[in-house]
Amino acid sequence: MSPNPPRGCQEMARVLREGSRFLMLPHVHIDGDDLGSMVGLAAALDRLGKESCLYSPDEVPEVFRWLPGSERIQNRIPEGPFDAVILMECPSEGRLPPGIRPRELGRVVINFDHHLGNTMSADVHWVEPERAALGEMAVLLVDSLGVPLDPEIATALYVALVTDSGNFQYRQVSAETHRIAARLVEHLDDVSEVCRLLFRDRPLAELALTGRVLQTLRTSPDGQVAWADLDAGMLRDTGAREDDAQNLVADLNRVRGTRVFALFKHLVPGRVRVSLRSTGPAVNRVAALFGGGGHRLAAGLTVEGADLEEARTRVLKALEQQMAEEEAASGA
Repeated sequence: MSPNPPRGCQEMARVLREGSRFLMLPHVHIDGDDLGSMVGLAAALDRLGKESCLYSPDEVPEVFRWLPGSERIQNRIPEGPFDAVILMECPSEGRLPPGIRPRELGRVVINFDHHLGNTMSADVHWVEPERAALGEMAVLLVDSLGVPLDPEIATALYVALVTDSGNFQYRQVSAETHRIAARLVEHLDDVSEVCRLLFRDRPLAELALTGRVLQTLRTSPDGQVAWADLDAGMLRDTGAREDDAQNLVADLNRVRGTRVFALFKHLVPGRVRVSLRSTGPAVNRVAALFGGGGHRLAAGLTVEGADLEEARTRVLKALEQQMAEEEAASGA
């Protein structure tokens, strides 16, 4: 247990100890960090005799459906009121599930996040952008609640940590991240099986989809930016589903010499979702220009009212400008 938990952790733990019924909300397009943190924290609250309701409008991606507790995610908003509503990685109102008004659902709103530039209104804030994953923070919270780690809690929080840290590859990964991971591994039944299910147990349709997307891979003339496209026709032709694309960014973001990778997903007419990854330039600033957000090195955005070519042109131009500005500033 951490001897000196952060102030935000202490405040959040106090609210959870004093209350009895809680609602957890992820950001739109639920990912492994949201899911694992929700499930792990809910299991910890179970040990304290508390009631947790977990809501997401999105289906749990297939790659995570083996996770015990993932079936607790509801696709209909449970009836309130709640003692607290916990916003998991929602740095702005635009990242909330559609139609959600947290203050109408609970007496206390908790902003629980590790994204840079968090502007969410709440009563309790625990935001640490230097953390590698929300799951890393959730371990400290479970400690502060006085709940011992067990295989169920540890598995969920390890999934959160390993997925959002890019399998411990991203810059925010610290020595403490690895110490926390080591504690979780001590309680896992079989860490190799967890990693197999996350990274090596892929449906054939997903692999076929990866091949199709790879055929669209391109780089900018200076080799600094790489990108690829995913459209609805590729899903149809391969028999893949949208959540089969969950791992595409990590699979394709490995072009030697590039500093930024972008995946353009055109699955609905007039809307293009873009996932950005970087080894230096602040892609969250580009995402913010389009109403998106994220971390400095990993962000997402949506371009409305545009086809794939127009969205690609606009985003790549913004990336080029952002990189030029950062280069000029570093040389000043």
